[in-house]
Amino acid sequence: MKYIYAFLSIFLAVAVISCASRPVLSVPEISSPMETPPEIQTEPTDPFERAVWNVKMDTPLVKKYFEPAAGVPETGRPSVEDIAVKGELLFNGNEFHVIYDLANAAQIGENIFRVQFFLESLSNGAVRHDELFWRPAENEAGLLLAFDDDYWHTWRQYFDMFDTFGAKVTFFIQGSLEPGINIAYLSDSDPAAAQTALAGFCIEALGRGHDLGFHSANHYDLTKVSRSTFNNETIEAAEAFFKAGIPFSSFAFPFGFSQPWMREALAPVFPLIRGYGSNIRFYNTETVNNGYIISKAIDNILYPDDSKFENDIRLILLAAKFTGNYIVPFTTHDISDNAEWGIKPRRLEYLLKTAQELRLRFYSYRIIQDLFPSQTINFH
Repeated sequence: MKYIYAFLSIFLAVAVISCASRPVLSVPEISSPMETPPEIQTEPTDPFERAVWNVKMDTPLVKKYFEPAAGVPETGRPSVEDIAVKGELLFNGNEFHVIYDLANAAQIGENIFRVQFFLESLSNGAVRHDELFWRPAENEAGLLLAFDDDYWHTWRQYFDMFDTFGAKVTFFIQGSLEPGINIAYLSDSDPAAAQTALAGFCIEALGRGHDLGFHSANHYDLTKVSRSTFNNETIEAAEAFFKAGIPFSSFAFPFGFSQPWMREALAPVFPLIRGYGSNIRFYNTETVNNGYIISKAIDNILYPDDSKFENDIRLILLAAKFTGNYIVPFTTHDISDNAEWGIKPRRLEYLLKTAQELRLRFYSYRIIQDLFPSQTINFH
C-alpha cells in the first residue's frame, strides 16, 4: 500500500509541475461556445449594457442595414466578401453601431444560429465583442429564383423538387408560340402534344403555381438590332402568348444587355423588367418598386467548385434573411451536371433546401408585381 501512496505522490507532483510550466493564456472576451441560447434576462438600465442586451436579443431597436447601402443596387457586390451587415441603435442620446460576422455564423441546432458581433458606443468609445443566438423568423426576406431560355423539357422534370421545398419560380420563356395553338385542346384532349409543345409547358407551369416571363423570340442581343426587330422579338412575339391566354409578368433581356429606352418601351406591356449579371444585389420594398431588377447568375460556369457555390449561396441567403426585408434574385438556365449555363441538380436542391431552412419566402416576379406595384417607373 505504501508503494501506491508513493506512486500517487510522485504523479501529483509531476502534474503540478507540468501545469505550472505551461504558459498563461489570455482569456477571450467572447465566452466559450454554448450549445443552447442563454435564458432571457431583464433589459439593463446602463446605456451600454442595454445596447448589448438589445443586440443579443435581436430586438427591433437594432436597425440592420447593408454597407455599402443596398438602396442603389445597380452596382451590386462582386463577391460575398463585399457583403457587410451592420446595425445601429439610438436611445437617450446614445448612439451605438454593431458589425455582424455572418461569414462565420454557426448553426448550433434546428433553426438556431450563433452570430458573433462587435458593438461600439459612439458616445464614449466603449466596445464589446460578444455573440447572439438568432432564430430565423417569418418576415419579408426572400429568394427570387428564375430560369431562362428554352430548356422547358428539362425544367418540367424538376417540378416535383420545387413542390418538395414549396418553391415557386419564374420561367423566362424563349421562343414563339406554335401557330394555331389551341390551349384547351392541348391541356384536355392531347396530353402527348402538351408534353412536346411550349404552350403545354406554360400551362403546366402555371397550373403548379409558377410564373412565366418572356425572354424574346430568338435570344438576339437587342442592343444590336433595329427598332423593328426589337419590337418583333419582344412585344409582338409576346402578343401571341397573351392572346392565347398565357400571361407574362415580366421581361428578361437576352444576355442582360439593354438600354434605357428599351425598358421604357417595354414598361406598358411588362410591369417588371429584368437584367442579368454576376454581381450580388439585394432588393427591398423601395428598390424593387422602380420596375427594374438585375438578377445574379448562379450558373455552373461561374462556380466550378461545389464548395464555393454552397458557401456563397449560404452567406447570401443568410444575409438577406438576417436583415429582415431583403429579396435576392438568382437566375440560371438549364438543370444539368454538364451544362456550363445551367445549375447542377444537387446544387439546385441545396439552394432550395437552404432557403427553406432559413424560412425565406419564395417570390416570383408575379408575386413581386402584386405585392409592390410600381407607382413610378424610373429606368435611368
